[in-house]
Order: sequence, then structure tokens, then C-alpha cells
Amino acid sequence: MKGNQSIKKLIEQHVNDLSKKQQNIATFILNNFKFVGTHSAAEVGKRTKTSETTVIRFCYALGLEGYAQLQREITVYLFNEHASVSTLGNYVASTKDLVEDEQLIKTALHQDMARIDRIAQQIDLALFNKVTKLLHEAKHVYIAGNGASKFAADWFHFTLNILRSNVSVIPNETPQLIRTIQEVEQDDVMIVISQHRYTKESIQMAQAFYEQGVNVIAITDSQVAPIHDYASFSFVLEQAEQSTIDLMPVLISFLNGLMTGMMTFDPEYYEEQRVNFDDIQYKFIEERWS
Repeated sequence: MKGNQSIKKLIEQHVNDLSKKQQNIATFILNNFKFVGTHSAAEVGKRTKTSETTVIRFCYALGLEGYAQLQREITVYLFNEHASVSTLGNYVASTKDLVEDEQLIKTALHQDMARIDRIAQQIDLALFNKVTKLLHEAKHVYIAGNGASKFAADWFHFTLNILRSNVSVIPNETPQLIRTIQEVEQDDVMIVISQHRYTKESIQMAQAFYEQGVNVIAITDSQVAPIHDYASFSFVLEQAEQSTIDLMPVLISFLNGLMTGMMTFDPEYYEEQRVNFDDIQYKFIEERWS
């Protein structure tokens, strides 16, 4: 592709030169970038009532090397579109309708409940069960989250640390990070929370752990987020609003669900851990402040 031309512009420029079947494919792609970016040429052929071969020929007609390049260009396009969104701007805009609402707090909470419900419908239960079992069995759980994801990562670390041993936030400082990567084992688990704007630090950490053979569990907000390249398993908490602030209640609720799922594998053990934590905490506070 020439210069910084987007895949959208490329398709639009060539659409009149395409065959009728290829034009149908072009129309489908322009209206379904996310689907095409995450599904095979055969699936696109089925959706457009053509064939895998026709889809690949469509790619050649655009001057692309094949379907893989089409998907790469779509990923870049979607990422750039997503990254250009102002999280704070969208959050402020979404609250304008509530300013004169006499039931403001109820309306706001119901909106969060609706978002949580939408995400709940999207969760793959088999994947959820597999991941929560990994959390239960892991020798060490490492947690990463930077930028907009840091608060959620810190909350998850604080709460998970009450329930089980060997839970760590991955350090950002280079010497400590290198030491951590040297010490990880294949029966460890990494949880990485990566919301847009997808900070490079979290992605690089995930890559390092992934290449060490560690199961990397990604929690993100887009099917085309760059973290997928280094994830063993991914949960996509995708919402209509382009705001990480709006997503935060959903994200915390989902993380809480992961911990609940983990505890189902040995409820007595986790209750004992909680009781021991409380006993030590109360004793410490009593000795410190009495």
C-alpha cells in the first residue's frame, strides 16, 4: 500500500473496477471490519455468498499479497481509529444526558448494570472455567497493567493476594523486571489488563512471559488489540462506548468474577486463607496502634 493510505480508502478507490461478486465482498468488508479482521477468508466467503477463492482474488485485485495482508491492514486501520478516540471526551459526553435527571444516581448505576449484563452475555463459559482453574493451580500469579489499566491491576492484586499466596504485580523497573522474567516457571500464570491506548510496557511484558512458556491471560477491550499476539487466552470486554472510564465498573466486576470462579475449585482452602489474613491483620493493627 502506498504511503499512509488506509485499507478503507484503498477499497473505496478500487470498488468501481471490481467484479460484481468482488463489489459485494468490498461492501461487506467496509461494513464489517472487525469480523473480517478476526475471521478466515472462508468465513467471509460464506457471509458474502461467494467463496474463499473469490475473497482471495479480491485481495489481489486491490494489489495486496493475499488475505493475511488484508487482515493486517484492517488491524492497523481499526487500531488507529480506536487510538484517536478521546476517552475523557466520550466519558464527559456520555454524562450530559444525566445532568438534569432527577434520578441521576439510579440511572447511572442502571447504565453500569446494563454494560455488565452485555459483557456477561459475551463470555465464553468454557474459556472462563479453564482460566479460573489455571488461576487456582498456578504456582505464582503475575499481574500487569499500565496507563488506564493500572487501577484495575492494582485492585486485582490487592484482592487476589488476600485469597492466595504468590501474587505479584510485575515491576516496571528494568533490573527487577529482568529478574522476574528470569525466575518465572511454566506453571506460573500472567494476567495482563490492556485497554486502549494499549501501553507498550504491558505488551512487552506479555511477550517476554509468553516466550518463556507461561500462560498469558489477556483482558482487553477490542478484538484487534495488539495484546492478542502474546496471549494464550483472551477475554474481550467490548462495549459500544469508546471510553475506558465507562468500562471500569465492568472490568472490576469481571475480575471479581474470575476470583469467584477460582475459589470454586477449593472453597474451604480459600476461606481458610481469608480467615488467616484477617487474623494477622487485626493482630498487627492492635499491636501497632494500642
